[in-house]
Amino acid sequence: MGLLDGGIASIFGAALGGLYLPATLHVPGTRTDDEEGNISYGPETDIACRAQMDAATYAMRQSEGFSEGDVRIIILTAGLGVEVTTDAQISVSGKRWLVASAEQDAAVSHWVLRGREA
Repeated sequence: MGLLDGGIASIFGAALGGLYLPATLHVPGTRTDDEEGNISYGPETDIACRAQMDAATYAMRQSEGFSEGDVRIIILTAGLGVEVTTDAQISVSGKRWLVASAEQDAAVSHWVLRGREA
């Protein structure tokens, strides 16, 4: 495994995994649209991960839709196996957070989320 095909995520996961808190990423099931325009989702999938909580960044505070109380949540990608979207939620330290924004770093080692308490 090379550094550019997931090696960096593995290195970061091994090196930093013990410093990050245990967390659960809640990914909604498959989306279904019915003939009347109603949207429903299949069963939620829970994925164990490692996360770190921090204050919202300056860029997050300047972004559209920012609300006081929003936080930055960093999730290690090692072992995650899914793309994090704003449809997901995450539980860290007994609190559940909506994912208001999600972006992956250039090295694909972690996701940076803007979380809002659910």
